[in-house]
Amino acid sequence: MKKISLEIQWAIGKKTGVGWYIYNIVRELNKSKKNEYVAEFINFFGKYNVRKEIDCDIKIKENKLMSYKIYDFLTKKIKISHNFLFGTKSDIYHFFNFTIPKNVKGKVINTIYDTVFISAPETMVDRKKIEEYKYGAKKSDLIITISESAKKDIMNHLQVPEDKIRIVYPGIDLEKYSQMIGEKELKKIREKYKLPEKYILYLGTIEPRKNIERIVKSFLEYKNLSKSNIKLVLAGGKGWKYDKIIELVEQNMDKIILTGYIEEKDKVSLYKMAKIFVFPSLYEGFGMPVLEAMACGIPVITSNVASLPEVVGEAGILVDPLNEKEIVEAYDRILSDENLKREMIKKGIGQSKKFQWKESAKVLEKIYDEL
Repeated sequence: MKKISLEIQWAIGKKTGVGWYIYNIVRELNKSKKNEYVAEFINFFGKYNVRKEIDCDIKIKENKLMSYKIYDFLTKKIKISHNFLFGTKSDIYHFFNFTIPKNVKGKVINTIYDTVFISAPETMVDRKKIEEYKYGAKKSDLIITISESAKKDIMNHLQVPEDKIRIVYPGIDLEKYSQMIGEKELKKIREKYKLPEKYILYLGTIEPRKNIERIVKSFLEYKNLSKSNIKLVLAGGKGWKYDKIIELVEQNMDKIILTGYIEEKDKVSLYKMAKIFVFPSLYEGFGMPVLEAMACGIPVITSNVASLPEVVGEAGILVDPLNEKEIVEAYDRILSDENLKREMIKKGIGQSKKFQWKESAKVLEKIYDEL
């Protein structure tokens, strides 16, 4: 049995894709009891109830005396060890946030989800992070990533040898996403987010990398051609460089609904009521919303680039994310062909069953055994 420290910094508070990955993998690892797991979290002045948020009986080590900024300064500039600041002496330290501290005693694993900071730099704000990511890739004993596509990008962009990288795919809670939702609950969610009767859904962060401007423009073109009464729902919190996106939406408020951040407990209902899920992202390390939509039985339109063909398989319609005409045609194909829609739903549910957190945890534990 090994003692393994797991960084859970992104799994606490409001979560996006990375946060949910950490949350689910940590909880699944904790169930096996094969190793002794310790969750580490910087909790300045005890702002968060970490036990409640992580919702399992894993051992937790919190540092309540410093902010992440102070921690960063102490490990980088003063060279105080990470081990000392958390009072841990683990065999393996697994960091889930692209970067690793400068001073760790023990074997180090670093999860790098994608290389968007290099592959799509125009969509990023903090360019200083790139050097930290390169350091994390170079100094880690092993790197975990989440798709074959991301693995190739890490090898190419960060010059990491193939034998230093392992893939641990995300999973999905099939019971949660395949559940039947009653009409009363659906009505409640429809009213809460002011959703129309018929809509095409995008769910994710509002930022340029997600290609939202083309989602909007292609939708407006489809509306113009079809005269359909369907609307577009853009669901998710604001990321960065979103001003142009918001401006475009505000010019078409009669056709587009911007919901803001969606609570996790409401996501399934939002998916279930949609006619199509559209996700023509310019770059992804994986693309969890595509998997979630398929598990909910919703036809998916997504990009033919990066990891997305790997995730969707033959279950969705793949489009060139730079070609608005292809997106328009995909809307039309699904909304005008019930047989195609039924076939896509069936294939999507089947594809989603290939990704389960239990299997992800088993793969990760084998990797821990190697080190």
